[in-house]
Amino acid sequence: MTKGFKIKDLILVFGLIIGLNSFAQDPNYSQFYNNPIYYNPAMTAINNGMAFRMNARNLWGPIPGRFNTYSASLDAQSVYKMGLGAYAYSDVAGEGLLRTGAAYITYSYRAIDSKNFILQAGASGGFVNKSIDYSKLVFSDQLDETQGQVYNTNFINPNRSSVQYADFHTGIVARFNGANHKQSKVLKRFMVTTGAALHHLSQPNDGLLNGSSNNLPMRLLFHGNVNLLINEFVLAPGAIYEIQNQFKTFSVGVNFVNQPLTVGLWMRNRTGALDGKQYDSFIFTAGCRLPEGNNFTWRVMYNYDITISRLKTSSYGTHEVSLVMEFGKKVLFERYVKARSSKRTYQCPKDFSGGFQ
Repeated sequence: MTKGFKIKDLILVFGLIIGLNSFAQDPNYSQFYNNPIYYNPAMTAINNGMAFRMNARNLWGPIPGRFNTYSASLDAQSVYKMGLGAYAYSDVAGEGLLRTGAAYITYSYRAIDSKNFILQAGASGGFVNKSIDYSKLVFSDQLDETQGQVYNTNFINPNRSSVQYADFHTGIVARFNGANHKQSKVLKRFMVTTGAALHHLSQPNDGLLNGSSNNLPMRLLFHGNVNLLINEFVLAPGAIYEIQNQFKTFSVGVNFVNQPLTVGLWMRNRTGALDGKQYDSFIFTAGCRLPEGNNFTWRVMYNYDITISRLKTSSYGTHEVSLVMEFGKKVLFERYVKARSSKRTYQCPKDFSGGFQ
């Protein structure tokens, strides 16, 4: 690398690319299972009661430039097989170069509601604001081969430094639980959840240059997980596959829950073929479920992503923290209807607290 040309300059140039090209990937989380309504609106109030979640992700911390994502969500069971929720997120890339803020409202309806099987459909709509700071961009005409960034640029800043648009998602999810009624009690209970979602239905224009027409590509994802209650612990494997334009991401792994502790191992790659040459990272998970009372539980989980792609010598991995609080008996608008219409037939097993829910 030439004298005076720092890694930060490369980050800013890269930031220009993602700032002026709408084909960037949506913000992503390693703990996708702790941010369910962000990935699939049909997951709104999949469990009984109310849940509040917070997530924070620091991508490639040692690299000069901030790549941080924060989100918060609240979803709750409502009357007559409905679920309501809301979430917001903030994504900051490259020393504040590119900022995205968004807020959504989510809705789900339970089309099938039996003792051991449910089928929910959902939708979400929200508002997105994306902005860029042109003063922090570095262009090729500012760089000298030996001295680095020394010249002024001929780039003329456009008047438009932000864009706003409405955005819509939809999804579907199914869940089945059962018990082992045979004499062998090694596997006591199991719960299977699977779903699919489609994001950016209207493909809004998020171009930041005047007169540009860059439509945000749709994002299709499939997810599934299983909770297995074996003796006194829960084994919880899961996977998610995402496609957005040319970007493809597949994550698969398993969490082991022995209350109050959770540990897990995951891996992420760019295809679903589990080709070792395509691996991006291995993800280590640890968490703790804290004491509960009066149908209230909360847990904290931490992830460390070890990068094994070509960025491994520079990125030093990624950190992610999640806080989940659940209120088992909260029902929105319950007092306005008959008690019978607000009750659900499906019962989520309490034994699975701390696994995927």
